[in-house]
Amino acid sequence: MLRICYVIGQLGRGGAERQLYELVRGINREVFSPVVVSLSSGGVWGEAFRRLGIDVIELPRRKNMELSRLFGLIRLLRAVKPDIVHTYLYSANSYGRIAAVLTGVPVIIASERSLPETGKDKKRCQVFTDRILAAFSHGIVCNSRKAAETLVERYSFDPKKVFTVHNGIDADEFSRQAGGSGMRGGLRVVGTVGRLHPSKNYRMFLDAAGIVLERADSVRVRFVIVGDGESRAELESYARDTGVADKVHFAGERSDVPALLKGMDVFVMTSRYEGLSNAIMEAMLAGLPVVATDVGGNGELVVDGETGFLCPPDDAGTVAERILYLLGNEEEAAQMGARGRERVMRDFSVERMVRATEEIYRRLSGR
Repeated sequence: MLRICYVIGQLGRGGAERQLYELVRGINREVFSPVVVSLSSGGVWGEAFRRLGIDVIELPRRKNMELSRLFGLIRLLRAVKPDIVHTYLYSANSYGRIAAVLTGVPVIIASERSLPETGKDKKRCQVFTDRILAAFSHGIVCNSRKAAETLVERYSFDPKKVFTVHNGIDADEFSRQAGGSGMRGGLRVVGTVGRLHPSKNYRMFLDAAGIVLERADSVRVRFVIVGDGESRAELESYARDTGVADKVHFAGERSDVPALLKGMDVFVMTSRYEGLSNAIMEAMLAGLPVVATDVGGNGELVVDGETGFLCPPDDAGTVAERILYLLGNEEEAAQMGARGRERVMRDFSVERMVRATEEIYRRLSGR
């Protein structure tokens, strides 16, 4: 039995957290014994892990003492004696790997999710820390080929240590949550889902909405942004300033995203960088054509001209053109959506993700 300690920065509603849950839920418990450590308290996924019978240990920061989490991790790893430590998100990738090195954990693995291709969004201290800790890591698991290439080509990571495992999605669970057909009341709905953060570039989404509304039947077209985050107030203000506020609905954080996707006609992702977008996978599984910026792993999901369109980053005009094309060609849009759904079900299942990760564990542990 291989004991695995998963260390993650938090258990909030995010893509990395969901993928960790799917991994732990599907992993072979006859071979692997998992425990989850969160460096924050609370979070929506904590109870979900516990319902699986998984121990969840919280090590939040005490006051302003960052080192308290490191010392807590060191004590924990000495007690648990894991065969593998697998970390997720930046804080856990740092603290978790340092603690694993200091306690002599046999196999140390980090996950890189959404990775800026230019390096501009990583602080120098983060890049320095990543490079140092990579030397002590046995594996770096990326959720897109683009992220893996960036680590090797830009950050000079050892290619023998870098693995690509695409995210997985549970099609049956998604269909159960989605229910029947969405009701739009005759409206054409263009939507997006994600954390309201500058990296998602939702200003560009609003700019594209303005162009579409000028050229389409604005009475019948609506735009929806599902999600919450630090940029919400600024984006709502920008929508008012640009005159699109009455046609754009900020839906906030929602637990019924699959059902909301069923009520959309076109899905849009305007990110400046991505790993492998869970939101795009869900949209494709809902049968939606996708218009996305050609960054990160978006091109590994969206086949340009077949399941949707890829556009240059920061190009609201091209995004708007693609939206208008799909709204004006409903039959072709439906065919693109159907091909996208088939692609996700075939190539991006949870089962495939879990088995690929298990193989990495076996390979690196020699067991």
